[in-house]
Order: sequence, then C-alpha cells, then structure tokens
Amino acid sequence: MAIYAKPLSKRMTAVFGEVDQMLQQTRFIQKIASLTDQFDNPFVDDTFMRASEGFFTASALDCVQSGGYRLPFEHVRNASSLGVPIVRFLAHGSSPIGGAFFNPDGVHVREEAAFHAALDQLTAEARADVLLWPFFPLEAREYGWLEKWLVTRLGRSDASDVIPMARRHKRAYLNCASDNVAAEDGGMSLSRNKRKTTGRQWRRLSDLGKLEVLSTQDGLDYGEAIESFLHVEASGWKASKGTALAVDERLNAFVHKVFSEMMAKDRARIDLLSLDGRCIGGLVSFRVGRGLFTWKTGMDDVYKRYSPGVQILLEASRQAIADPGIDYIDSLADSGHPIAEHIWAGRRSMALLFVPLNRRGTLAARGLRTAYVARDSARYWAKRALGRV
Repeated sequence: MAIYAKPLSKRMTAVFGEVDQMLQQTRFIQKIASLTDQFDNPFVDDTFMRASEGFFTASALDCVQSGGYRLPFEHVRNASSLGVPIVRFLAHGSSPIGGAFFNPDGVHVREEAAFHAALDQLTAEARADVLLWPFFPLEAREYGWLEKWLVTRLGRSDASDVIPMARRHKRAYLNCASDNVAAEDGGMSLSRNKRKTTGRQWRRLSDLGKLEVLSTQDGLDYGEAIESFLHVEASGWKASKGTALAVDERLNAFVHKVFSEMMAKDRARIDLLSLDGRCIGGLVSFRVGRGLFTWKTGMDDVYKRYSPGVQILLEASRQAIADPGIDYIDSLADSGHPIAEHIWAGRRSMALLFVPLNRRGTLAARGLRTAYVARDSARYWAKRALGRV
C-alpha cells in the first residue's frame, strides 16, 4: 500500500522556516558563548604570586585553593575603603585578568562545588565585608556560580543587583580553532586592505635584509631573548613614557626572576622579529590551560613604518592557530587597543566586581562602587583638562 505525504501549506512551510532559523541563531549564540566562557589565569602561578607580593601589592598576599581554583588576595587599607574591611583579588595593570582557574597539568575540571568551596575559604580567612574583584570575565560560567553563592549566603530570593560593578569594558581575543574561523566567530578580522598593507610591509622589510621570526618555543636561548626584547621595547615610545620594563630597575629584576622560572615550566614564551640578526619587534606571552596571554609588545621605532609590532602579533596568531594545544589568545589589552582590536574580532567582557561577603557588606559594596565611579570620573576630567584624553 503506497503512502503519500500531503504537501505542506505555504503557511506551515514559512513556520518551519522560522523555527529552523531560530534554532540556527540559538546554536550560533551558544557557540559564541562557549568561546568566551574562559576562566584561566596564568598570574595565579606560584612564581608570579610570590614575586608580586610587596611589589604589586601593598600588603601581604594570601591565597586559598579548592580543586583547580586559586584565589590570591590582599587586604586593602586606603581612603577608598571607607573604613570597611576589604580584600582585593590579585589582578591589576600588570596582571589584568580576574580568572581564578589554574590547571596546567590537566588534572582538574571547572566545578561549581569547588568554586563555592574556594569562596567559602576566602570568606573565612579574609574576615572582610567586601571582596574587590578586578577584571572579572563576565561571560565565564563562574559569574553565574558567584551569583548563586551570594543568593544563598545573603539570604536573597534572587540574584538581581546582588553584585555591583564598575569599569565594564570589552577586550580583544582570538578564537584559534582553525585558520578558517570567521570574524563573527571571533577569528582574524584583517580587512582586505589591511592584509595587503601588512603583506607589502613584510616584503619591504625582507628587501632590507634577512627577516626571521625567532621563538623560545623553537629553542631560542631565554637569556638572549629577554635581553633582546627589553632592548627593543626600551627603544620605542614606552621608554619616554617610563613604562618600558628596562627603565625601572625593580621591574627589570622582577621580569628576569619571573620569566626564568615560568619559562622553565613552559608557561611563558618570547617571540622576536629579527632583521639581519637585530631584533626589531618582540612579544612576551604567558600560557596556561588552553589559552595564550599576550603580555608585552615592543618595537624598534626606526622601523615603525613597517609595523613590526603588528607583524610579530600576526605571526604569533598564525602559530597559535596551528598549535592544537591553544584554543584562544587573550590580548590582556585595554578596550580600544590600536592593534589587537583591528586584527582579532573576538571580544570578552570584563568588569570590577564589588562582592559583598556578608549582609553587612551589601550596603558597603554599593557605597564603594559609587566612590570608585566618582573617582574614575574625576580622573577622566582631570586628564581631559590636561589634554591627555
């Protein structure tokens, strides 16, 4: 007996078409969300934390750990604290990431119970009312877990307005799943004109001499690499602004100590762009989990017309895409970065969180948020009056 399917009406065909489109959009949103759901942090490595104590922190540094989560913190004692007992997660301008998952050996997984246990330990040991958590990755699943933990701890019925935040911004990152990743999926975003320009600059550099990309990943001597990078960074605009690593003796010593130990553990790397044996561009990065974190770049101003800083970052991007062990690159850059945001399409949302650790801290967290916003506004207008914005 033959069975004949009745043709769908035009209306039903349209309905099924809309449903299919909605499903595709949902899958796309889920895919993008999974790309930015990262909580790795190379700066909670023991080496970096030990070196940071008393250098980047004003007081002693404590740390609690549960599973793969590490929460280093310091007690805050300044005018901004408003007399409230406060602790701050170890994240600042030289380690601008508030992730707390550290799993270099692959033995841990991200678990809500372990994250909550770490928060419980911090609360018990810190004896504070508020936790300042800079550069917290808002798309990470841990943000939702933090809200759930606070709802329970504070006796709230829901998570609305439970975490005041400030300094919210987006940061450039690169999805390294393959070299065919589209810009809308967080891949490379070089326009056709930009690709032609960077290609022409590379050829012009090659005309000047032997152009090479050298890396400690390929056997380049660490001592030679760090000295070459420090020299090229100090030859550019960073030296005149006092932000070059070689300018400050204490910061220079810090870099040598941290990198010698972290490179020995394969958690740091240096890539150099060399012209006839002379370094004209460099990139310093950290690595943990499935991520690469670009920390510092430098270039020789003599060759700035050829954009050596862009060239070395592009080369590092291509290497990361070809490396099956790297899923993404975090630029660690400010919002609006002139290089990273023009070549990487991905964005991650960051913010400074004011986390109340008890009911007394709820009101204090809101007051602190107001004080920080007012201070940031005053600084902005002061800089603008001086012509620095």
